[in-house]
Amino acid sequence: MGIGRGLLQRISAPEERHRAGDVSEAILVNLTSILNTHEGDGFTCPDMGCDFVELMSRWPTSEMDVITAVQRSISRYETRLEHVQVRRINRDSPRIELEITGRIRDPAARADRVRLQTELTRSGHVNIV
Repeated sequence: MGIGRGLLQRISAPEERHRAGDVSEAILVNLTSILNTHEGDGFTCPDMGCDFVELMSRWPTSEMDVITAVQRSISRYETRLEHVQVRRINRDSPRIELEITGRIRDPAARADRVRLQTELTRSGHVNIV
């Protein structure tokens, strides 16, 4: 899956700028970026990011810490979503899979709710599927 249209692409095509799918797509791109930023690597936001590698080294005792870190990061750095909830799914799977749900604040969005599934790797990388 591609990561979406960038800012320059959207500016160069103003007639398409407010398409309903753009909000969901932009949220997906931003969440991928936010959740894969390591603590201290955010140039404009030094407190952005989470050290999932450290949290994963303590798995499974760190499960609630991981869920809290994901929810806190999304609530703080993806302001187009509200009522964000994160929960672990497929507990029988050896993979660490989370479900992220929330409501889109933009009335121009095609759908008002977002439901995403993520997979957290042992190396601390977050894949949104």
